[in-house]
Amino acid sequence: MSVTSRAAVRRHELLSDLFATAERWLLEQDLAPEAASVTASGLVDHIVNHWGGQVISIPKDVRYMLTMRELEIYDQHTGDNTAELARKYHMSLRGMNKLLNRIRSKIKAAREADAAPGQLDMLEPPEPL
Repeated sequence: MSVTSRAAVRRHELLSDLFATAERWLLEQDLAPEAASVTASGLVDHIVNHWGGQVISIPKDVRYMLTMRELEIYDQHTGDNTAELARKYHMSLRGMNKLLNRIRSKIKAAREADAAPGQLDMLEPPEPL
């Protein structure tokens, strides 16, 4: 009977979660299921082969969650050009809408994290009492 270390279990959980998340995200971008699975598996293999053996701490800072591409898309979005942006970035309209919603959520979470209790956001009007 083999004893599996806690670290081995956590590594397996991390890699399984990474695979599932990448596959789900690729499917949301309208990639074919087989292609999504192969691509997600390739991503996990790359991380294991390239970063294996390293001790990495992953910060929870929301500011780092927005990629340059997401910021570029968000800056170009005017409210009525979603279809145009979807074509420009080779995404489906549904995928672009999901991306924009994710960006909005991340920005909102960052603002909420930055706001100290009782401190007003100078860019937002105060809420009525």
